[in-house]
Amino acid sequence: MGVMDLFTEAEPSWTIEGISQRLDLARTTAYRYARTLTDAGLLASLNSGVYVLGPRIIQLDRQIRLSDPMLRTGPPLMEAIRKQAAGIQVLCSYYGDHVLCIHDVRVDKDILSGFDRGRPFPLFRGAPSRVILAHLPQRQLKDLMLHHAADIAAAGFGSNWQEFNQKLKSIRQAGYYAAPGDIHPDAYGIAAPIMHTKGVAGSLTIGRRLVNLKEREIPQLIELAVATAAKISMAIQAIQAGADDEAAA
Repeated sequence: MGVMDLFTEAEPSWTIEGISQRLDLARTTAYRYARTLTDAGLLASLNSGVYVLGPRIIQLDRQIRLSDPMLRTGPPLMEAIRKQAAGIQVLCSYYGDHVLCIHDVRVDKDILSGFDRGRPFPLFRGAPSRVILAHLPQRQLKDLMLHHAADIAAAGFGSNWQEFNQKLKSIRQAGYYAAPGDIHPDAYGIAAPIMHTKGVAGSLTIGRRLVNLKEREIPQLIELAVATAAKISMAIQAIQAGADDEAAA
């Protein structure tokens, strides 16, 4: 997985020498890893000895679109509120200490958002991330505070555990996170958590350009985001309950 993590938008291709140097591996070990990943279709080798991401990732992307509970339930509900939400809607999931967009609905083509599908962001940046952060287990939050204190302070979440915990508690109590400039400097973002049976699964965010947003519309958009996220949560939990019933049978 360390080899796979090397392939980014900035560095989309790698040689064996590059992999070996970056991961501090013997050249033979780097080659063995690359060969194994290539045989699995996760990497592809070009004639020049350069490796790029492989075609199986496209197959897996199709599979996750068909089987992931959030992607099965979220998009239809987002389409149902397309006109009311206007602007942009962003459906996000998370892994580790990263959040990524897995689906979006854009009505306002001029709204700019860095939350395009598949691009990871830290948990401390943007409304979609911050509402997920607020609903993580205490154990995980304390671990984040231990290892990312500088990032947390820079994000305005406090310089110690007590301040950090209180900021997140206020988001949980509100049931949403709303702020201007979190999706884009010229936009206002409203994010609500999506919950599965074991905790937070992701978030739904509605964003509007500030020039297209009236102050009286903000409470309506908050209600819309919270209600739609709750519907997605219920649909996900129903899928999980069905899977549990099948497993028990």
